Amino acid sequence: MFGIAIAVLVAVTFVLFTVFKNSSVDKLRQETNSNFKKIQKRYLLIYCLAAFSDWLQGPYVYSLYKHFGYNEGQIAILFITGTLSSSLFGTITGALADIYGRKSLCTWYGILYTGCCVTKIFGNYQLLILGRILGGLSTSILFSAFESWYINEHINHYKLPNEWLNITFATTTFCNATLAILAGLISYVLVTVLEFGPVAPFIMAIPFLLTTSLLVRVFLHEHYKHNTKSASASLKQAVVLWLGNKHIFTLSMVQSLYEGVMYLFIFFWTPALDSIKPPLGLVFSSFMLALMIGSKLYSLIIEHRLLEPNGLLVLSTLLATVSFLICALAMSNVFVHHASNSVKVCYLLFLLFEISIGMYYPSMTYLKSQVIPEKVRVTISNVIKIPSNLFTCLALLWIRDNQQSIRTDFYIIFTVYLICFIATFVTFVSSKIFSVLYRKTYLEFEKRDELEI
Repeated sequence: MFGIAIAVLVAVTFVLFTVFKNSSVDKLRQETNSNFKKIQKRYLLIYCLAAFSDWLQGPYVYSLYKHFGYNEGQIAILFITGTLSSSLFGTITGALADIYGRKSLCTWYGILYTGCCVTKIFGNYQLLILGRILGGLSTSILFSAFESWYINEHINHYKLPNEWLNITFATTTFCNATLAILAGLISYVLVTVLEFGPVAPFIMAIPFLLTTSLLVRVFLHEHYKHNTKSASASLKQAVVLWLGNKHIFTLSMVQSLYEGVMYLFIFFWTPALDSIKPPLGLVFSSFMLALMIGSKLYSLIIEHRLLEPNGLLVLSTLLATVSFLICALAMSNVFVHHASNSVKVCYLLFLLFEISIGMYYPSMTYLKSQVIPEKVRVTISNVIKIPSNLFTCLALLWIRDNQQSIRTDFYIIFTVYLICFIATFVTFVSSKIFSVLYRKTYLEFEKRDELEI
């Protein structure tokens, strides 16, 4: 089944790539604009290297903790520590980035994440806690500062068309998925084939992280008007704007719950499929192929102006909602009466969810670039992640408590599907509300830097 799924996904990816390559809408202007090509190449090189370093570690974090002999409860605390670190400290580092510039924060990404990797070598629990704190800080930088640097250079310095942001962010999502597959294969070879153990991917990530910091210092030239306010004032300003601006708040509702579900999915997809003993490497590869398909669909739809980014955000949340609704129905035997068939149906719906992620990321990144003012972009990007991190923490604590009780795995997985369905349904409604607001005030967002802060 999994081999057939991968073959179909590869074929679809190839077809979409061919169609996209032959598409000519607005491509000539992009390809001949030297400024666009220059900053896009720099951003893609550095961001993809940073993301590749992160992907190298992802598949073996849990197994490394098990390798060191820690139980489920201790491992849950480690994961929760990383999530809380991203929420608590990410807002502070975001404010510092808005004050002192994004280049400095991007440089610190490689240094902090290197420290996180070094703690994995020793296996001491206190050091691992410290590593999770550093890791939480690092990932908050990865998903905010790099894109903020690019948006500022693209729009404010080079004055390039806003629509071209879609191409860069869709390409980023596609490359990210490709690198995830490559990183998974390299990690597998290091751990399983060469038998270096689960710590090997973390050691392998260190030179890539340090290279990322070096490239940031050499190639990222920042043209940014620094915020003169203090970090606390910048943070307060961001929170007031987040809660007071209806466009930012409704968009943040979508991001918080959608990404909360996405992070929760990372933890539960393995036990959800465990009863059919899936080849995890193939499953992970199929997820990344589905993600690539989603990003290519986004590019094609934008290129041919079939939908605007706000419409694609609605579509991505609808696909996610349908995915988890049918997963919950399948697990409750509403239309599938054999347990193994139910799990297989859920796997196919996981692929649909991954396709929705491939469309979600570029649309969300583009829309944030339109509605969030430049001066507090990194701060707000980290502030609005707090609800999603809290959602993930509460869900993980619930799973941990129920695993220690008499609850069955079926009960836990079914309830997780139900929670994900409710959360994604709220994101769908919120995205519809945002889409209406966005259409009514589109011209206002072209002057987003004039928004009152």
